[in-house]
Amino acid sequence: MNKQTILAIGAHPDDMEQFAGGTLRLLAKLGHKVTIAPLTDGACGTDDLSAEEIIKVRAQEQKKAAEILGVKVINLGIRDGCIEDNLATARKVAALIRDVNPQIIITHPTEDYMSDHYETGRLVIRALPEAGHKNFEAPTKSPNIKHHPYVYQTDPQGLTFADGQFSKVNTIVDITDTVEDKLKAFAAHKSQIDFMPNVVNAVDKTRRWAQIRGEQALVEYGEGFNQVLLAQYPRKNILVELLEGKVYTI
Repeated sequence: MNKQTILAIGAHPDDMEQFAGGTLRLLAKLGHKVTIAPLTDGACGTDDLSAEEIIKVRAQEQKKAAEILGVKVINLGIRDGCIEDNLATARKVAALIRDVNPQIIITHPTEDYMSDHYETGRLVIRALPEAGHKNFEAPTKSPNIKHHPYVYQTDPQGLTFADGQFSKVNTIVDITDTVEDKLKAFAAHKSQIDFMPNVVNAVDKTRRWAQIRGEQALVEYGEGFNQVLLAQYPRKNILVELLEGKVYTI
């Protein structure tokens, strides 16, 4: 299959590393063009620094993480905690999609523990059709996309939805070969690892989630996804073809 363009749209710097880093690394190693696009600048990820200071720190951490995974980064610079499913932001996300022109989009689920995450997932669903409409105004000179990308939503934080039960997924990727790169990339966001509640180390917790998903597929480590299958969305599970022998449909 021809090399694909993959766009991973996350709420914050570190989100796509934590929830999809192993899969993105697998795709990058195969020569596919992968871009991580956090919507926010990371300004709220500190108790000590000013917004300007932590934004600079997080940008450097994001650069290091991207180098580990072999991916590119685009940051939309929205302030932490301020992602809203509104027209202005939908235009920005549509512009991002037009600029990258991906065959595959990976993003958050539309139900998660904090608004930045689920609003990001909702914005992708909202902006994607408009990215293909020629007369939808978006802040870019890139033309409207001519195809409908495959869309996959990651696990929510803690692998749980509002009912407290483990979230169901329809796709699990075996990331046993790339789990250490995933965790190394996530750990590169050191300011956030230190900032997060330390009852359980965030990197150890992320490894445990990968073990849980791996157990479902009878492999050592996995990442869970739900392929979005709304009307007009492509039905084929393209990850099965791109990552031959490493994708399990549940």
